[in-house]
Amino acid sequence: MTTEILNVEPPKPTHQRTSLFEAHQQCGGKIVPFAGWELPVQYAGVKIETLAVRENCGLFDVGHMGQFDVWGEGATAFLNSVVTADWSKTRVGRASYGLLLTETGGVLDDVMGYRLEEERWLVVVNASRVENDEALLRSLLPSSVSFRNRLENQAMIAVQGLGAEAILQSFCNADLSSFAFRDVREVEVMGETCIVARGGYTGCDGFEWMGSAQVAPALWSALLEKGAVPCGLGARDVLRLEAGLPLYGHELRENLTPYESGVAFAVKFDKGDFHGRDELLKGLQNPSEQTIRGVQMLGRGIARDGYAVSYGGKRVGEITSGTPSPTLDKNIALALLPTELALGSEIEVHIRGAVHPAQVVSLPFVPRSTKPAQKIS
Repeated sequence: MTTEILNVEPPKPTHQRTSLFEAHQQCGGKIVPFAGWELPVQYAGVKIETLAVRENCGLFDVGHMGQFDVWGEGATAFLNSVVTADWSKTRVGRASYGLLLTETGGVLDDVMGYRLEEERWLVVVNASRVENDEALLRSLLPSSVSFRNRLENQAMIAVQGLGAEAILQSFCNADLSSFAFRDVREVEVMGETCIVARGGYTGCDGFEWMGSAQVAPALWSALLEKGAVPCGLGARDVLRLEAGLPLYGHELRENLTPYESGVAFAVKFDKGDFHGRDELLKGLQNPSEQTIRGVQMLGRGIARDGYAVSYGGKRVGEITSGTPSPTLDKNIALALLPTELALGSEIEVHIRGAVHPAQVVSLPFVPRSTKPAQKIS
């Protein structure tokens, strides 16, 4: 239940390391190549780490994620012309989710935009898509807007779980209890200016710290001393699957539209033009009859990416991600399946030559536990 979950690559001499690499080794992390980086897939074990987040607090090194600074006159209008969501409605101090599309309307990446000032943003992208995303943004960048890739000095730590607020609060000068889900502010942590946002990729309450590579090791160690548990890519993947969240290269791909990927909620046609809009609209004239659905195995079989799914003896789709769920004590998966399949439909997953029964279920598998956004009167 480790490297099977993820797209782990063969080692390459060009793989990068975050500033926490030595800390991972000291904690006994099992290092694997992932998205061009050497990162821990687990420490004490995927199940132990998953439950640590559910019950208390887990730490994740997400310093491999791409971080772009975008600022200057017209920065907000520029980003809004590229992403599918309406980021013009994102208030200062808030974060928004969105998609970057290909010329043909496929999903180039899913991204988070953090609005720090009226015309200053931090955009966080998937590690495997940094070059593609940067190339797209630079190709469309107006002369009045500046762009910087933070790679040389970037670090990012996700502090996730029920105990995240209390543990991180020990080192932060801002009142973290006042942060609602997707609130973001520039604050001081361990005396250094950084960015802290409430959110994450686990479906649990928590925070993401974005600061300098020099500060990250000391903060990591301090958080561990306060009782946080180091967690690897394996637990992160299990938690995002339990929350029904998509992963690039699995549910999100260039050959799938937002509708097929299950992220159509992030597309706002009524805001006006955005990159890939016309082709996406054309595709809706002959819409796909498939989308990402939840699957629960009815036996002991573990569904993995690429496994065929059949219904009534006919192949109808394929698994995009799958894992045992420590929280539910069941085996779960996401799959590209017909939209017409009713909840509760019994399907078959083909695993290494054998057919295993499964059922179409609603998402998320585990309810997300995040602090609601505060209403503006």
